[in-house]
Parts: sequence; C-alpha cells; structure tokens
Amino acid sequence: MFRPSPKTSLFQDLPVRLISTVLLILALVVSVLLLFSLEHEKVVVQGLSEGKDLPTGFLSGLWQSRYDMLVITLLLFLLGSIGIAAVITFQHYSSTRRTLEEVKGLARNILESIPTGVITVNSSGHITAVNPAATVTLKRSTETLLGQSYEDVFIEGDMIRLVLDGALQNHHHVDHHDMPYDTNSQPRTIRVTTADLTGDDDRSAGVIVLLKDVTELLNLERRVRVADKLAGLHTLSAGIAHELRNPLSAVDLNLHLLEEELKEQGVLGKQSIHYIHILNAECRRLSVILDNFMKFARSGSTGLHEVNVLAAIEHIMALMQFEAEERKILFTRTVGAALPPVLGDETQIGQVLLNIVVNAFHAMPDGGRCHITADERVADGKHWVEISVKDTGLGIQEEALPRLFEPFYTTNLNGTGLGLAIAYRIMQDHGGTITISSTPGHGTTVVIGFPAGVGRLQTIGMAS
Repeated sequence: MFRPSPKTSLFQDLPVRLISTVLLILALVVSVLLLFSLEHEKVVVQGLSEGKDLPTGFLSGLWQSRYDMLVITLLLFLLGSIGIAAVITFQHYSSTRRTLEEVKGLARNILESIPTGVITVNSSGHITAVNPAATVTLKRSTETLLGQSYEDVFIEGDMIRLVLDGALQNHHHVDHHDMPYDTNSQPRTIRVTTADLTGDDDRSAGVIVLLKDVTELLNLERRVRVADKLAGLHTLSAGIAHELRNPLSAVDLNLHLLEEELKEQGVLGKQSIHYIHILNAECRRLSVILDNFMKFARSGSTGLHEVNVLAAIEHIMALMQFEAEERKILFTRTVGAALPPVLGDETQIGQVLLNIVVNAFHAMPDGGRCHITADERVADGKHWVEISVKDTGLGIQEEALPRLFEPFYTTNLNGTGLGLAIAYRIMQDHGGTITISSTPGHGTTVVIGFPAGVGRLQTIGMAS
C-alpha cells in the first residue's frame, strides 16, 4: 500500500546469505576440531604401537570409534545449523512482523485522520472498513456499519445503495457526484466517488467509496457567485440611476407644469386628467426603481450603532398594517424576552424587513397569515439575533430558490428583482446572514441573522 511490493523468490522469508555465512563458519570450526581429534588419536596409536604388536581388533575398533566421532560431529553440525537458522529466522520474522504492524498502524492512522469519509465494501457486499469521517457524514455509528451487508445498512432506494449497486454489479463508478441525502429530516448534499479496490493479485476485491458533506460548501459557492454578480452590477446600477435621475426629474417637473397650464386655460378634460395621473404614477414608479438602484449600488454601512430590534419590527408592522388589512392578511409577531440590540444601521435593517414583508404580502393574493418571530440564539460561541418572517402564501419552486438573491431575478410579474438583492447586500454589510426556505403551496420562511450588539456581548462576557 505504501511501498512497492518486492519480487518474490523461493526463500524470500529467509536471510540466505547470513545463514550460509554462519554455517560455513560452523563447518570450519567443526572440521578443525575433527582434525585435532584425529591427530590426537594418531599420536596415541603411535605411542602404544612402539615396539609392540597391537591386538587384532584394536584397529577395527579404532576405525569404528572414528566413524562414530564423524557421525556425532555431523549430527552436532546439523543440530547447530538448524538452531542457528531457527534463531535467525525467528529474528527475521519478528522484525518483519514489527514492520507489518507499523505499516498497519500507519494505514489505520491515515484512514482515521482523512477528513473525507472512506468506506470499503468487499466483493460479497460486506462493509470491511469505515473511518470516523464516514460515520459523521452518514450520521451512523461504526457498529451499525462495520461487518454489515450494505444492502442491510442502506434501504432500497437510498442514493448510496444505488451507487454501490452500480459499482459492485455493473462496475459503473461515479466521480465527485453530488447527490441529495436526508438524515433526520435534514436535507444535505453529499459528494460521492467510487473506485475499484484491488488486491495483491491486481484483481478486484471490492469497492472503495469516498464521501464528503458539501452542503455548506455549495451554499458558500452559491453566495460567492451571487456576490460576484452583485459586485459587477454595483457600478453599473449607480451609473444608470445617475443618468436617468436628471431626465426623469425634468419629465416630472414639466408634467406638473403642463397640468397647471392646462388647468389655467380651462382645457383640461376628464380624459386628459386620467392620462396625466397615469403619467404621474409611472414617474413615481420610475423614481422608486431608481431609488432601489441607488440602494443596491450604495457602499457598505458607516456609523453603525446599536439598533433596538423590537422597535424596528413594530415600526414595520405599523407601516404595513393598513395594507395587511386591505389584503385580508393576519399580521402578527412573537419577540423573545430581553432581546439584545444588534449593531447596524436602523434604516437599512428596516429596509430589509420591509422588502421581506412586502414579498410575503405579494405571495398571498387571497389573504393568509404573516408572522414575524425574533429571538436570540448562540452559535459557535457567538450571540445572534434571528428574525424569521413566515407566510402562508403560494411558496417558491425549488429550482428558483438558488437564484432569489440575483439582481433582476423575480418570481413576481410586477417586481423589479432588486428587493432581495438589496436585502442580501445589506445583510453582507452587517456581517449577517439571510436564508430562504419554501414549499410550493405551503408558504415561505425567510430567516435573517444579525450579530448581537457590542454592548450586549461585553455585558455577557463580564457576567460569565
């Protein structure tokens, strides 16, 4: 896995050169001892035979003794050789085993440290390895995965099961494939990659699956794309608003002068009054559009101060209450106790709330309910004020949700597509967040979050 496999040989597990050297040294020592023993016998025989006749069986007994000595020497040599080979082989085996354990430990540590989820499935469909990142991504424990058949772990129709079916049965692999994956009613997006898991014989031994939760990454990429589009349109919007403001002001002024002139001459009929009112209304609408352009192109907030969220919500409710009654909309609120202030620009925060509430009203042409909720929450050690605007309107199609903050994109036939773009820009300037969730036919919920005011944070820090 971590180094190339060496070429195998018949005696690959034995240190042949070392054993051969030791055996040669042992053979040399035994041979020397044997020669000394033979020379000693020769001297003894010569001393006994000087001037005497040796017994008849003496020589044969001597040769038998020498034969027995050779056999014993050979046996000792063999036993010594086997003992030395066994010791060397054991030492080599111990060293190899330690190396193997180190490699296995390294592989285990690498697998556990990889931030991407890793699952291996053998050819029979059983899960053979799972790292901690995979259990976090799948929201399952190791015990429910390891050793189990993937068909028992992932139910019929599960996206990961479909991917494993394709990889194991049809050798169809996916590469960085993003798929929806729901756990505990929380929709997420998981990026999946599969590949063949090969054994030492280079044959397929199963499938390896890489899993990564990219929900937040995709949301960040989406926000970056929207921010890029906004940045490119800021300057253009400011230029267009500036160039149109002067001629529009001239048209509006001359329209009023024309109306006064016709009234003085007494030639202003009912139809003419109707036409002039239409022109006045369209001039005002164009002026509102230009104001939106300027708000969209305006740079970040300056001179931020603590804003009372409850007061801002009550102001918007008082402003929109009459329209709510006209549209037969029940307009209510729920604000948490001791809600901390937020740091920002009161006018711009009111603009965000107003744009969201106006969109909610337009989504309920036959009446309904719009409810504002405000409360404090803590995330990653930071205090936030979260404001939620929920309506019971028509809802928004899923494919339209990613584009709602794009300039000039709107699902309202009479809208300009700048309201949410302006709200998104303001929330960026305030270091806040804005998210939209919707179910067609069941309404829409817009959640905006502001960092709690500096004074509140300091008070909390001293109290703790």
